[in-house]
Amino acid sequence: MKKLLKIILGLIVIFIAILLVKTAMFTSKQVAVSNIKGIEVDTKAVTQRLSLAFQIKTISHQDPSLFDTSKILDFHKFLENNYPLVHQKLERVIINDYSILFKWQGSDAGLKPVLLNAHMDVVPIEPGTESKWKFPPFSGAIEENFVWGRGAIDMKSTLMAIMEAAEENLKRGLSPKRTIYLSLGHDEELGGENGAKKIAAYLKDKGVQLEFTIDEGMPILDETLSPIKQQTAIIAVAEKGYITLKISTKTKGGHSSMPPLKTTLGILARAIVALEDNQMPASYAGPAKLLFEYLGPEMPFGQKILFANDWIFESVIVGILEKVGVMNAVLRTTTAPTMIEGGVKENVLPSQAHVLVNFRIRPGNTPDDVVTHTKKVINNPVVEVTTHNGRGTFPSPVSSVDAIGFRIMQRTISEIFEDTVISPGLMVAGTDTKHFVSIADNSYRSYPIVFSPKDTGLIHGTNERISVDAYLKMIQYETRLMENISRQ
Repeated sequence: MKKLLKIILGLIVIFIAILLVKTAMFTSKQVAVSNIKGIEVDTKAVTQRLSLAFQIKTISHQDPSLFDTSKILDFHKFLENNYPLVHQKLERVIINDYSILFKWQGSDAGLKPVLLNAHMDVVPIEPGTESKWKFPPFSGAIEENFVWGRGAIDMKSTLMAIMEAAEENLKRGLSPKRTIYLSLGHDEELGGENGAKKIAAYLKDKGVQLEFTIDEGMPILDETLSPIKQQTAIIAVAEKGYITLKISTKTKGGHSSMPPLKTTLGILARAIVALEDNQMPASYAGPAKLLFEYLGPEMPFGQKILFANDWIFESVIVGILEKVGVMNAVLRTTTAPTMIEGGVKENVLPSQAHVLVNFRIRPGNTPDDVVTHTKKVINNPVVEVTTHNGRGTFPSPVSSVDAIGFRIMQRTISEIFEDTVISPGLMVAGTDTKHFVSIADNSYRSYPIVFSPKDTGLIHGTNERISVDAYLKMIQYETRLMENISRQ
């Protein structure tokens, strides 16, 4: 017995030693850079131009017949009037009448080009909320050190910062080694089928293979939002796929005074509950693991030891993370019932009803996996499962953290945003990036603005705004990003 106890004790000691050694080897992946102080921005001029941009109602309505093409063309003219060097020195091509592609020719034809992507369109104002805006949503009001208006966060501010940076760098005489494309889509809020997709097709026809693309992504999280309680920037190296399923059922219907034991709506409700209670499995592989390979070394020792030894603690890690809404969305394909329809009168049993369920598909799953899972979980022959508005999109490939694009972004963020921890991660929403994946070696997504808890409801929300200070920082970031790309 003593010998057995000694063996067990020895194994425990060895196990603890392995944990400690692996934790000691779990070192920081942050880069050491000098903060950039010398990027001057004319505050009054750039905020005034941003205000004017917000005043042009480039709205993408769900109903295509409501799309006012004249506003997109007004925005084209606005860009032409305010960024003369960009229009004089870069090649401009109008794609599918409304999207714009600028080409900034590089000096080294042997280097693959890069593409910076943004979109001109914004979402509509939710009907009935107009009076809740502190300043009218298309006023571009410059008040309280903010510029107010639809598009302030998603994503006219980024588009304008790119244009400001390009104009300034051209003024300074910047000559990039590799070609830089500036891609401005006009219908991202509707999926980019007529904008970014057409731009990508144009480039493919030209034989262009991109080194990397950069598009919108997650904002920089301040210390109150960050899981490590330090300002944290997530560079999304992958993007979730998307599919909406229509779950429908039919019965005889009839009078509500004599309902059957299982009604149309009851059957549908059980299907919804079954899907919510039986989610697709979580996975720590891919972007989730990458995220904590970068964040883990910055954590206190007790948490650090967990992530340094995920080979043994993976199930514990998943159990903890999936209880956090944002992290749950990173770990698994999510299930979200979004629209339901059925019934015509309070005392009439509907004979048919349906619900739309939206799934955001993590890397490792496919649209077909979602359909198979849904049918298996519902497991009811009177419930029909069909795809809604197409077969959906696959999650993107996972881009490399060792490639030049990630290194340039990591360096630029560190130079402009002091004391910021930078990590790869997963984009849980959709962007126009998906259209460029086939012609790009790598694709990255980030949003160079610091978010606090009070900012989280601004995206597509009421009182959308951006602080003047945040916008100046965004311009500085885009300016430096172009400089860093130009040297590589």
